[in-house]
Amino acid sequence: DRAVHRARQALRGWKRLAPGFSRLPLPWEVVAGAAMLMLSEGLWVEAMGVLISVIFYLRPGELVRLRVRSLVPPLLAAGAGHRHWTLIMHEQENENSKASKTGVYDESLILDLHKYRFLAPALARLVADRPPSAPLIDLPPGRLSHVLESIGSRLGMKPSPLLY
Repeated sequence: DRAVHRARQALRGWKRLAPGFSRLPLPWEVVAGAAMLMLSEGLWVEAMGVLISVIFYLRPGELVRLRVRSLVPPLLAAGAGHRHWTLIMHEQENENSKASKTGVYDESLILDLHKYRFLAPALARLVADRPPSAPLIDLPPGRLSHVLESIGSRLGMKPSPLLY
């Protein structure tokens, strides 16, 4: 029993010495180029999924949990503090809701950088006339990974196990 306890402690120590690796971000030009290729092939939803994932720094898997109601349009009548699109992450709907990595619910991510203003009409189109509980990016499982792999190979990129 004592030996098992010491072995567990040793494993915990090794994990601290060799933490998990992080992904290097793709340059914005590569992301934008991939999205443009998707758009040129009529893959509008896939392109929006990639852009939303990158712009809002989503973790793999977070995109599929977003709902239409997660993307809140600007409320111009509410004043200057509400003139940007907002993404609400990790909604606490019920006891089965999933918190963020840090245990937080209902985080607000505001799209307030000037360079991303071009996305506003596309975001409006994405939520228009759709039920609030519908998936924001409605794709079959594995679809976005497949498209990213295909586009990446055409751009001369190596496949990555960390793709969505």
